[in-house]
Amino acid sequence: MDSQTSLGSPLRSSRSNLPTLLADEIRNWIAAGKLTAGAKLPTERELSEKYQVSRIVVREAVSRLRHEGLVVSHQGKGVFVASPEHGRFLQISEQSLSQPEDYRKLYEVRMVLETGAVALAAEHRTDSDLSALQQSLDAMRSVENLEGSYVAADIGFHQAISAAGKNPFLTIMTSFVDLRLRESIGLAIRSQPFVKTVNVTLSEHELIFKAILDRDAAGAISAMRSHLTQASRRLGL
Repeated sequence: MDSQTSLGSPLRSSRSNLPTLLADEIRNWIAAGKLTAGAKLPTERELSEKYQVSRIVVREAVSRLRHEGLVVSHQGKGVFVASPEHGRFLQISEQSLSQPEDYRKLYEVRMVLETGAVALAAEHRTDSDLSALQQSLDAMRSVENLEGSYVAADIGFHQAISAAGKNPFLTIMTSFVDLRLRESIGLAIRSQPFVKTVNVTLSEHELIFKAILDRDAAGAISAMRSHLTQASRRLGL
Protein backbone atom coordinates (compact mmCIF):
# COMPACT_ATOMS: atom_id res chain seq x y z
CA MET A 1 0.00 0.00 0.00
CA ASP A 2 1.40 3.35 -1.00
CA SER A 3 2.19 5.57 1.96
CA GLN A 4 0.20 8.33 0.33
CA THR A 5 -2.97 6.22 0.31
CA SER A 6 -5.64 7.48 2.69
CA LEU A 7 -6.21 5.14 5.60
CA GLY A 8 -8.97 6.91 7.44
CA SER A 9 -10.17 9.97 9.29
CA PRO A 10 -8.70 11.84 12.28
CA LEU A 11 -9.21 10.01 15.57
CA ARG A 12 -11.43 11.53 18.24
CA SER A 13 -11.03 10.16 21.77
CA SER A 14 -9.22 10.70 25.04
CA ARG A 15 -5.43 10.58 24.95
CA SER A 16 -5.35 7.21 26.74
CA ASN A 17 -7.53 5.56 24.06
CA LEU A 18 -5.78 6.98 21.00
CA PRO A 19 -3.04 4.31 20.68
CA THR A 20 -5.69 1.59 20.92
CA LEU A 21 -7.88 3.25 18.30
CA LEU A 22 -4.98 3.78 15.91
CA ALA A 23 -3.77 0.19 16.36
CA ASP A 24 -7.32 -1.02 15.69
CA GLU A 25 -7.52 1.12 12.57
CA ILE A 26 -4.28 -0.24 11.10
CA ARG A 27 -5.17 -3.79 12.18
CA ASN A 28 -8.50 -3.51 10.36
CA TRP A 29 -6.75 -2.42 7.16
CA ILE A 30 -4.40 -5.40 7.43
CA ALA A 31 -7.34 -7.73 8.03
CA ALA A 32 -9.22 -6.32 5.04
CA GLY A 33 -6.23 -6.81 2.77
CA LYS A 34 -5.72 -3.08 2.21
CA LEU A 35 -2.28 -3.51 3.74
CA THR A 36 -0.89 -6.85 2.62
CA ALA A 37 2.11 -8.85 3.81
CA GLY A 38 5.29 -7.00 2.88
CA ALA A 39 3.56 -3.64 2.43
CA LYS A 40 5.21 -0.64 4.04
CA LEU A 41 3.15 1.35 6.52
CA PRO A 42 2.92 5.10 6.10
CA THR A 43 5.67 6.89 8.00
CA GLU A 44 5.30 8.02 11.59
CA ARG A 45 4.92 11.61 10.38
CA GLU A 46 2.28 10.67 7.79
CA LEU A 47 0.21 8.70 10.31
CA SER A 48 0.52 11.51 12.84
CA GLU A 49 -0.72 14.10 10.35
CA LYS A 50 -3.44 11.93 8.85
CA TYR A 51 -5.02 10.97 12.17
CA GLN A 52 -4.11 14.23 13.92
CA VAL A 53 -2.38 12.49 16.80
CA SER A 54 1.07 12.90 18.30
CA ARG A 55 4.03 10.82 17.17
CA ILE A 56 4.08 9.27 20.64
CA VAL A 57 0.58 7.88 19.97
CA VAL A 58 1.77 6.48 16.63
CA ARG A 59 4.78 4.82 18.28
CA GLU A 60 2.60 3.23 20.93
CA ALA A 61 0.12 1.93 18.35
CA VAL A 62 2.86 0.49 16.14
CA SER A 63 4.54 -1.04 19.21
CA ARG A 64 1.32 -2.93 19.99
CA LEU A 65 1.08 -4.23 16.45
CA ARG A 66 4.74 -5.24 16.54
CA HIS A 67 4.18 -7.13 19.80
CA GLU A 68 1.31 -9.03 18.14
CA GLY A 69 3.61 -9.92 15.27
CA LEU A 70 1.46 -8.07 12.73
CA VAL A 71 4.22 -5.67 11.70
CA VAL A 72 8.00 -5.75 11.67
CA SER A 73 10.50 -2.90 11.71
CA HIS A 74 13.56 -2.76 9.47
CA GLN A 75 16.26 -0.33 10.54
CA GLY A 76 16.41 2.63 8.21
CA LYS A 77 13.65 1.29 5.97
CA GLY A 78 10.44 1.56 7.97
CA VAL A 79 7.66 -0.64 9.32
CA PHE A 80 6.22 -3.44 7.20
CA VAL A 81 3.22 -5.77 7.44
CA ALA A 82 4.23 -9.27 8.52
CA SER A 83 2.69 -12.47 7.20
CA PRO A 84 -0.32 -13.70 9.25
CA GLU A 85 1.58 -16.90 10.02
CA HIS A 86 4.07 -14.87 12.05
CA GLY A 87 1.49 -13.55 14.52
CA ARG A 88 2.96 -14.16 17.95
CA PHE A 89 -0.30 -15.00 19.66
CA LEU A 90 -0.70 -17.96 17.27
CA GLN A 91 2.03 -20.55 17.07
CA ILE A 92 1.95 -24.11 15.76
CA SER A 93 5.29 -25.87 15.50
CA GLU A 94 6.18 -28.27 12.69
CA GLN A 95 6.27 -31.06 15.25
CA SER A 96 2.64 -30.35 16.11
CA LEU A 97 1.65 -31.24 12.53
CA SER A 98 3.71 -34.39 12.11
CA GLN A 99 0.81 -36.85 11.82
CA PRO A 100 -2.31 -37.04 9.60
CA GLU A 101 -4.45 -36.86 12.73
CA ASP A 102 -2.92 -33.48 13.54
CA TYR A 103 -4.11 -32.10 10.20
CA ARG A 104 -7.57 -33.52 10.80
CA LYS A 105 -7.79 -31.68 14.12
CA LEU A 106 -6.54 -28.48 12.50
CA TYR A 107 -9.19 -28.88 9.81
CA GLU A 108 -11.81 -29.09 12.57
CA VAL A 109 -10.54 -25.72 13.78
CA ARG A 110 -10.93 -24.41 10.24
CA MET A 111 -14.54 -25.59 10.22
CA VAL A 112 -15.31 -23.72 13.46
CA LEU A 113 -13.59 -20.52 12.35
CA GLU A 114 -14.85 -20.36 8.78
CA THR A 115 -18.50 -21.14 9.51
CA GLY A 116 -18.42 -18.26 11.96
CA ALA A 117 -16.57 -16.03 9.51
CA VAL A 118 -19.01 -16.68 6.67
CA ALA A 119 -21.97 -15.81 8.90
CA LEU A 120 -20.34 -12.47 9.73
CA ALA A 121 -19.54 -11.92 6.06
CA ALA A 122 -23.19 -12.42 5.11
CA GLU A 123 -24.15 -9.82 7.70
CA HIS A 124 -21.47 -7.18 7.13
CA ARG A 125 -20.33 -7.57 3.51
CA THR A 126 -20.05 -4.52 1.27
CA ASP A 127 -20.00 -4.15 -2.50
CA SER A 128 -16.20 -4.01 -2.27
CA ASP A 129 -16.18 -7.34 -0.43
CA LEU A 130 -18.39 -8.91 -3.09
CA SER A 131 -16.01 -7.65 -5.76
CA ALA A 132 -13.04 -9.26 -3.97
CA LEU A 133 -14.90 -12.56 -3.69
CA GLN A 134 -15.88 -12.44 -7.37
CA GLN A 135 -12.27 -11.79 -8.37
CA SER A 136 -11.18 -14.91 -6.46
CA LEU A 137 -13.87 -16.97 -8.19
CA ASP A 138 -12.76 -15.62 -11.57
CA ALA A 139 -9.15 -16.50 -10.72
CA MET A 140 -10.18 -20.08 -9.89
CA ARG A 141 -12.02 -20.37 -13.21
CA SER A 142 -9.08 -19.10 -15.23
CA VAL A 143 -6.32 -21.49 -14.10
CA GLU A 144 -5.43 -24.47 -16.25
CA ASN A 145 -3.63 -27.36 -14.59
CA LEU A 146 -1.80 -24.94 -12.30
CA GLU A 147 -2.44 -26.40 -8.88
CA GLY A 148 -0.43 -23.78 -7.03
CA SER A 149 -2.34 -20.91 -8.65
CA TYR A 150 -5.66 -22.60 -7.97
CA VAL A 151 -4.87 -23.18 -4.30
CA ALA A 152 -3.79 -19.53 -3.96
CA ALA A 153 -7.08 -18.35 -5.50
CA ASP A 154 -9.04 -20.77 -3.31
CA ILE A 155 -7.37 -19.54 -0.14
CA GLY A 156 -7.81 -15.96 -1.37
CA PHE A 157 -11.56 -16.55 -1.56
CA HIS A 158 -11.66 -17.72 2.05
CA GLN A 159 -9.51 -14.81 3.18
CA ALA A 160 -11.88 -12.42 1.40
CA ILE A 161 -14.76 -13.97 3.35
CA SER A 162 -12.95 -13.35 6.62
CA ALA A 163 -12.19 -9.76 5.62
CA ALA A 164 -15.88 -9.22 4.80
CA GLY A 165 -16.77 -10.18 8.37
CA LYS A 166 -14.97 -7.04 9.62
CA ASN A 167 -13.33 -8.82 12.56
CA PRO A 168 -9.55 -8.48 12.24
CA PHE A 169 -8.71 -11.10 14.87
CA LEU A 170 -10.90 -13.69 13.17
CA THR A 171 -9.27 -12.81 9.86
CA ILE A 172 -5.80 -13.32 11.31
CA MET A 173 -6.76 -16.66 12.82
CA THR A 174 -8.41 -18.05 9.70
CA SER A 175 -5.50 -16.86 7.55
CA PHE A 176 -3.08 -18.57 9.92
CA VAL A 177 -4.92 -21.90 9.70
CA ASP A 178 -5.32 -21.66 5.92
CA LEU A 179 -1.60 -21.06 5.48
CA ARG A 180 -0.83 -24.10 7.62
CA LEU A 181 -3.11 -26.23 5.45
CA ARG A 182 -1.93 -24.83 2.09
CA GLU A 183 0.57 -27.62 1.42
CA SER A 184 -1.88 -30.42 2.20
CA ILE A 185 -4.53 -28.81 -0.02
CA GLY A 186 -2.04 -28.58 -2.88
CA LEU A 187 -1.05 -32.22 -2.49
CA ALA A 188 -4.71 -33.28 -2.55
CA ILE A 189 -5.38 -31.29 -5.72
CA ARG A 190 -2.40 -32.90 -7.47
CA SER A 191 -3.55 -36.39 -6.54
CA GLN A 192 -7.00 -36.00 -8.16
CA PRO A 193 -8.41 -35.27 -11.63
CA PHE A 194 -7.72 -31.56 -11.80
CA VAL A 195 -10.56 -30.37 -14.05
CA LYS A 196 -13.21 -32.42 -12.26
CA THR A 197 -12.01 -31.30 -8.83
CA VAL A 198 -11.93 -27.65 -9.88
CA ASN A 199 -15.46 -27.82 -11.28
CA VAL A 200 -16.78 -29.40 -8.09
CA THR A 201 -15.04 -26.97 -5.76
CA LEU A 202 -16.06 -24.00 -7.90
CA SER A 203 -19.72 -24.96 -7.59
CA GLU A 204 -19.31 -25.20 -3.82
CA HIS A 205 -17.69 -21.77 -3.65
CA GLU A 206 -20.40 -20.26 -5.84
CA LEU A 207 -23.07 -21.45 -3.40
CA ILE A 208 -21.19 -19.76 -0.57
CA PHE A 209 -20.89 -16.58 -2.62
CA LYS A 210 -24.61 -16.51 -3.41
CA ALA A 211 -25.53 -16.86 0.26
CA ILE A 212 -23.23 -13.97 1.17
CA LEU A 213 -24.66 -11.93 -1.70
CA ASP A 214 -28.18 -12.59 -0.39
CA ARG A 215 -27.12 -11.77 3.19
CA ASP A 216 -28.31 -15.26 4.12
CA ALA A 217 -26.20 -16.12 7.18
CA ALA A 218 -27.85 -19.50 7.78
CA GLY A 219 -27.48 -20.44 4.13
CA ALA A 220 -23.86 -19.29 4.14
CA ILE A 221 -23.06 -21.44 7.18
CA SER A 222 -24.73 -24.45 5.55
CA ALA A 223 -22.88 -23.93 2.26
CA MET A 224 -19.54 -23.45 4.01
CA ARG A 225 -20.04 -26.51 6.21
CA SER A 226 -20.93 -28.61 3.17
CA HIS A 227 -17.90 -27.32 1.23
CA LEU A 228 -15.43 -27.97 4.05
CA THR A 229 -16.89 -31.40 4.76
CA GLN A 230 -16.48 -32.38 1.11
CA ALA A 231 -13.03 -30.79 1.00
CA SER A 232 -11.89 -32.76 4.05
CA ARG A 233 -12.91 -35.95 2.28
CA ARG A 234 -10.95 -34.93 -0.79
CA LEU A 235 -7.96 -34.31 1.48
CA GLY A 236 -8.41 -37.71 3.05
CA LEU A 237 -8.91 -36.24 6.53
